[in-house]
Amino acid sequence: MSDKPILLPDWSVFEHDYIRTGIPQLFVVRQTPAVTLFIDQGAERIGVRFEQVGSRAAGQVFPFAEIHVGEVASDDRRHIEIWTDARHLFGNFYRLIAEIVVAVVEDGMNPDAALADAVERWETLISRPSLMSEEAQAGLFGELWLLERLVAVRGIDALDAWVGPLKQPHDFRLGNIELEVKTTSGAKRIHTINGVGQLEPSLGCSLYLLSLKLANAGTSGRTLPEAVSVIECGLTSSHAALTRFRSGISSLGYDPADAPLYSQRRRLRDTPVLIPVCDGVPRLTTEALAQISDRFATTKIGRISYSIDVDGFGFVDGTEDFHAIVPAVPGARGAV
Repeated sequence: MSDKPILLPDWSVFEHDYIRTGIPQLFVVRQTPAVTLFIDQGAERIGVRFEQVGSRAAGQVFPFAEIHVGEVASDDRRHIEIWTDARHLFGNFYRLIAEIVVAVVEDGMNPDAALADAVERWETLISRPSLMSEEAQAGLFGELWLLERLVAVRGIDALDAWVGPLKQPHDFRLGNIELEVKTTSGAKRIHTINGVGQLEPSLGCSLYLLSLKLANAGTSGRTLPEAVSVIECGLTSSHAALTRFRSGISSLGYDPADAPLYSQRRRLRDTPVLIPVCDGVPRLTTEALAQISDRFATTKIGRISYSIDVDGFGFVDGTEDFHAIVPAVPGARGAV
C-alpha cells in the first residue's frame, strides 16, 4: 500500500458531495502555493487552479476540444486554470486532474508539464471519437438489463431474441412479440422516439415498450462494463454465444478498450413498466402521418425524433401481465 496521502476524495464521493448539489464550491488541496478545485454554479464547469509561481514558459498551448487551459487572476495572484464544461467527461476529467494535482503537489512539477505528461497517458480521453454518448450508454445499459434477465431464464438461447444489433426494427423479438427498450433518468417516464417506425410493430407481431427509469448509483449499482461482464459470465459455456454477444455490443458502439472510461454507476430507480403499443399510446406512425392533409406534404418529411410521456400506461414488473411477456427470474430478489 502506498504511504502517500490521498489528496482528493474518490470521484463517487466528490460527485455526491459537490457536483450534485449544484452549489459553487472551492476544494482546497494546498494553501501555499494554492491548489484548489472549483465547481461553478449548477456544476456548469469543474476544474483546478494552480497558483503561478514565477513566469510561465512561453509556447505552452493546449488545443483541446473539451479541456481548457488559461491564466486567471484571483486575490492579486495569478493562477493557471484547467477546466471543462463537458458533463459527460466530468468523471474522467476529475481523474485526469487528480493525476496532475499529485504531480504538482507531491512531485514538484509545474502545472503545464504535469498536464502535458498526464494527457500523454490519457490520449484516449482527449481525442478518441469512439466513446459512447451518455444517451447511448444508458440505452445499452437498458438492453443489457433485459438481456441479463432473459439469459437467466433461457440461457444462451436468449441471444436469439436480441435482434437490435442485427439492425432489426426493434431491440428484442420473442416469437411474435417485439420489445423496444427505452430508458430515462427523469422523474417521469418520458422517452425519445427516433423515427416514425420505432413504435410500429412488424407484420404479424405485437409491440411492447419496456420503460426503465435509471438513476446515478453513487457507489452502488453497476457500471456499463460491469453489466457487460455479468452477461459474459452467463455465456462462458459457449464460445460462439460469447463471441456473438461481444459482436452485438460492438455494433452498438461499445469497445472493451474504453471500459475504464465508463465509470458511471447506474441502477433502476423505479419498477420497470411494460407498455403494449396500442390505441391510446402516444406515437407517430406511417398511418398517422397519412391521415394529415396533403397540403402539409408529410411524404416529404424526413427523419423524425420526438418525446412521449407514458406515465400511467402499461403494467409493472411483478404482475402476471408483465411476466407473461418478460418472464420472472426464479428466486430473484430484485434487479440492479
